[in-house]
Amino acid sequence: MNEAARTGEKTTRMRKQPGGELLDDLLAVEEPLEIRIGGEPLVVTLRTPGHDRELAAGFLFAEDIVTRREDFVALAPSRDPLVYDPDNLIEVELTPEAGSRRGAIEGARREYLAAAACGLCGKARLETIFQRLPEIAPLELDPELVLRLPARMEAAQRIFPRTGGVHAAALFTAEGDLLSLYEDVGRHNALDKLVGAALLAGSLPWSGKIVATSARAGFELVQKAMLAGASALVAVGATSTLAVDTARRGGLALYAFTRPGRSNRYC
Repeated sequence: MNEAARTGEKTTRMRKQPGGELLDDLLAVEEPLEIRIGGEPLVVTLRTPGHDRELAAGFLFAEDIVTRREDFVALAPSRDPLVYDPDNLIEVELTPEAGSRRGAIEGARREYLAAAACGLCGKARLETIFQRLPEIAPLELDPELVLRLPARMEAAQRIFPRTGGVHAAALFTAEGDLLSLYEDVGRHNALDKLVGAALLAGSLPWSGKIVATSARAGFELVQKAMLAGASALVAVGATSTLAVDTARRGGLALYAFTRPGRSNRYC
């Protein structure tokens, strides 16, 4: 794997405007990742390389293909010498029980490239969008603590301060202590990495925990956080009607437009 893939950033040349001065600039790395199950293609997504195992595990968890780390027999970059780009291919082998969930696997399959901003893109049937959501343990947060979370999240980011080109998803305790954080060009990927790491560590569900995102709290991020059992989601960006309706139905505390001095609580 090249240096850019390891660090998540790459130097390129750019011409600064106005004036036309030629300078070096750091950009966030964006490359395709293919996930295969049992040798069969499932999805190609655009992501920032690094923590690909966690990304694949989180994606499969969100799609209800796996529910625990024991569902995996193998989860690793391809070792096939005939593969064109093994660094961008994750091979998954599931237990017979998990592998028998053909409906979930077919529902997760994408028929075209899933862009970094895409969560539900490529879903062919409406019924595959909505997952069975768990009941969420209620959590009342100190409003002042909520306002501090975005700054704590940004302070822990490594790629964003240097490139300005990635999102973050972070996990906090109810007291505001940072437990884990992942970055990616895709907001869904960042949360999948966060969830996947917890799944592989055997630390799901996240009852009593807070998920924070630098992105907007769209339906897909709300659903992913709820499937992982989080009690609250704090977003720097906006939210949507479907996200709010879903959070209310499941009991998730949802905050959006969170920044110093203000935050909106929707449920």
